[in-house]
Amino acid sequence: MSATLHHQSPTRKAVEVTVPASEVSAVFNEVVAKIAPQVRIPGFRPGKAPRPVLMQRYAREIQSDVAQQLVEKHFWKAAQEAGALPISHPSLEKLDLKEGADAVFRAQFDVAPDIELPDYKSLVLTKKKRAIDEATLDEHIEGLRQRATKFLPVEDGAVAQGLIATCDIRVKPQGLKAQTYQDQVLEIDATRPFDAQLLGLKSDEKKAFTLTHPADDANTVLAGKTLAYEVHVKDVRRKEVPVVGDEFAKDLGDFENLEALKTAVRKDLEEATERDAMARLQATMLDTLLDAAPFEVPRSMVGLQLDDYCQEFAQHVARQGMDPKKVNWQAYRQYRLNDAERAVRSGYLLQAIGNAESIEVPEADIDAEIRTFMAENQIQQPFDAFKAELERRGNATEIKGRLRTDRIFDHLLTTATVTEELLDKAAFEALVELERKREAGIPVNRFDAGGLEGGDLENQEGGEPAAVAPAGHVHGPDCDHDHEHEAEAPKPKKRAAKKVEEPVEEKPKKAAKAKEPATEEKAGEKAEDKPKAKKPAAKK
Repeated sequence: MSATLHHQSPTRKAVEVTVPASEVSAVFNEVVAKIAPQVRIPGFRPGKAPRPVLMQRYAREIQSDVAQQLVEKHFWKAAQEAGALPISHPSLEKLDLKEGADAVFRAQFDVAPDIELPDYKSLVLTKKKRAIDEATLDEHIEGLRQRATKFLPVEDGAVAQGLIATCDIRVKPQGLKAQTYQDQVLEIDATRPFDAQLLGLKSDEKKAFTLTHPADDANTVLAGKTLAYEVHVKDVRRKEVPVVGDEFAKDLGDFENLEALKTAVRKDLEEATERDAMARLQATMLDTLLDAAPFEVPRSMVGLQLDDYCQEFAQHVARQGMDPKKVNWQAYRQYRLNDAERAVRSGYLLQAIGNAESIEVPEADIDAEIRTFMAENQIQQPFDAFKAELERRGNATEIKGRLRTDRIFDHLLTTATVTEELLDKAAFEALVELERKREAGIPVNRFDAGGLEGGDLENQEGGEPAAVAPAGHVHGPDCDHDHEHEAEAPKPKKRAAKKVEEPVEEKPKKAAKAKEPATEEKAGEKAEDKPKAKKPAAKK
């Protein structure tokens, strides 16, 4: 056997393998001997058909089987001997196969990228953190107060201003089909014409009435039309919101008084904002490193990442009661393509940094993580048996990869210069909205619509209106035009970053699978929502 390696791209290679004729003939004989007893040919007993007849009748099947055996036997060894380590299964692009002659096949495959690490030891970063002031604390206490609202029965059971009515409603718009809405909960406002019709009704009473929408109604479909309603009042209750005080605090839990509750809430909020700020800081760090270290990623790894996204989205769709088969999966894969490429790039970059810094995870740390998981989920299985099951499914390797990723980020922070910026509510919400728009691909400003190169601002000079030079003006050393207020060329926009684990190293014959773990909090979550740290889903 001889092999020649061909370089198609930094991560795409091909190996051309020549197999001696003697081995080719031997494999042909094995395949023919194997299928002979399994086929039935008219005029011959099973297993007694002449070889030429078998070769003629089953030529395609025999050729395919022989090719598969030769590729499986020689590809992996040939690629490694030629100096490449495949991370994907081979894709056959050339095959010359004939019994009694040398066989030649050429197979493409992916390899891991060679990464030239950027300067990751002198990063300058800003940690943006939501400030927890008294207003924020009071807002959260008010949220707890509203969630503690009780809905109590009304003595006479009659609908009145401010009460809560649960109704079944049948509505028949003029010229349209009737629609029925069950268990509609209404907080009665007597100034609304519909609500006014319900005043005085008691539980289990019904009423039919008509209402005419004004001609200038915002809903043009119903504007000027008369609607016939049939309403069945099923329940009437009053809303009782607790008063904030010591008794309110005691009702919520083991709190001695209101101050104790506020102390606990402030602590929770500060922990949540710290987790949120660290997630953003790690995302910014990753963005900075990726910008400084461009490299190609293997297509097969991007495909695996897209497969994971599709699987997760299919589960989400199914939980919503929809049929995953109705999803346009080709469009969804295209929509997530940039995310997948970034996830794979991030994984390889983190892995390279971890290797350069010799960052490892002791077995004791893995065991501690498993024990914590067992305790949180009340798993009663013996530790050794549970760990063995995780190792069998590959989850232990996933845990190790996640812990190693955390250690890599911790190490990067020890060498970085980090300043903390506290954001008030308005500034924090503006940051969240900016991240949401960028994550969704919504233009944040006009430059995002195309930039200066080929975009709708390509021919504009910039600057304040009064300072813009006349048409035909050319800047030069003798220019007397005031340039002080002219705008600098905008930098390309960045997508909101997501923390990504390094890929798990696997044996050559298995494609390594890069995975995008969940950040501790999503970029769009508010600190006051008390997000909890989320652990990445285990890789398969």
